[in-house]
Amino acid sequence: MPEVTARHGRQQVPEEDATKLQFGEFGDGEALTLTEVATLLTAARQAPGVPPAPDNKVYQATIEYVREFTTTTMDVSDSMRTALSARPGFLNKFEIAQIMMLRPERVEIAVALIPSLERYALGDENEEQLQTLLDDVRSMARYGSRP
Repeated sequence: MPEVTARHGRQQVPEEDATKLQFGEFGDGEALTLTEVATLLTAARQAPGVPPAPDNKVYQATIEYVREFTTTTMDVSDSMRTALSARPGFLNKFEIAQIMMLRPERVEIAVALIPSLERYALGDENEEQLQTLLDDVRSMARYGSRP
């Protein structure tokens, strides 16, 4: 919940900066891939007693976008998320979702696309661990759920 400042009685919105993993009011939210969004949208439409899908441009554009750009199955997505989450605290949930979607080939590319990963581009064992995870994710996407 945003803080109220004493001087002006206004709510202070937390700073947002994805490069520092600061997501403001969305920090407690979950970061999803398009595969996961597609699964949730499908499940929501198939639940008993659910009204028909909204007939508006935003909903239709969302469905179209998700269908066009979903590139893995939910099994592969689950395997990727499990592998990337195996070392608690190593990657933030935002970084996990971005790696799953972007599938960078090397740490240098990952850092260029996801600047918060710069902490792992130091030539140490953490960089090696990240590179292994990137390789595993790319293999899972290419060959199925096991690296």
